[in-house]
Amino acid sequence: MSKRPPSLPAQAADMAMQMALRQIDFNRAPAPRPAAPVAKQAAPTPLSSPPSDEHRLALRRRDWLADVQEAQRALSPYASGLLTAENLSGEEFLHSFYAPGRPVLIKGAITGWPALERWTPDYLADRIGDAQIEYQGGRSSATDYELKKDRHRKRATFRHFIDLVRAGGNDAYLTASNSATNAPALAPLDEDLGPLDAYLRRPQGMLWIGGAGAFTPLHFDLTNNLLAQVTGTKRLILIPPSQTRRLAHRGHVFSDVRDVTDEAQLKRFPQARDVLRYEVQLTPGDLLFIPIGWWHQVRSESFSTMLTYTGFHWPNAGHENYPAG
Repeated sequence: MSKRPPSLPAQAADMAMQMALRQIDFNRAPAPRPAAPVAKQAAPTPLSSPPSDEHRLALRRRDWLADVQEAQRALSPYASGLLTAENLSGEEFLHSFYAPGRPVLIKGAITGWPALERWTPDYLADRIGDAQIEYQGGRSSATDYELKKDRHRKRATFRHFIDLVRAGGNDAYLTASNSATNAPALAPLDEDLGPLDAYLRRPQGMLWIGGAGAFTPLHFDLTNNLLAQVTGTKRLILIPPSQTRRLAHRGHVFSDVRDVTDEAQLKRFPQARDVLRYEVQLTPGDLLFIPIGWWHQVRSESFSTMLTYTGFHWPNAGHENYPAG
């Protein structure tokens, strides 16, 4: 079911106390114990064994708790909704959203950035010109293009890449995974950006440039992320960690469902049909905080530029001990 984001109520003076209760645990199953050494003459030990009754019971209890927590949050539109905030201070952001692990849509924080007016396809092509850049290509011919990013790394002049993106579709996309390689070539664009000192200690962002139809399938990240929509619009679907068991989570941080709006996928994975979800349209100037473990899928509705930031003032190290399997 979808929920529209209510505005942050002015009377919620003690939001830090209210939102501390919003934390959703993303518990993981215990790692299997290593197999004991086997003598050469012995039969080979299976790579995996069926879960024990104790393990299955632990998972059922975890899922029960997640359902109870969501049912209790649903009693209040402010506890269960995706809030929209303006003039959000760093302290309010920490206590009400970052520490509890709760998403929030922040309006007005980057209104003065020159990039919001300048970053058209023509401006970008003229500014960066024929510098060589890396992007993700050949995506239309594969379904695992996010999991197998290295296979899809392509090189081109920036001007040629912009021509590909103007045509729309999902085949060419400059993503966060290309940021380190592209930093020197795209450095001239930094002067069009502004600070986010209330939330970030490290201002470097990871740039995304794509055309209408560029799509990132359903996944969660191993860091807290702050998305800054610069130009164009994107449609995001957010799903809380409590819904993980309904999302066919088998490959790293990705869901086999890929797209919870695709009827063909929902027929294959019917458990995903009724997941709790939030739909957000990102427009120029919007910030969206996505906490670690929150599922999301992203589709560009037009030519779009966006930045992702992870250098918060507070610890952001969930990736360091993730049991990738």
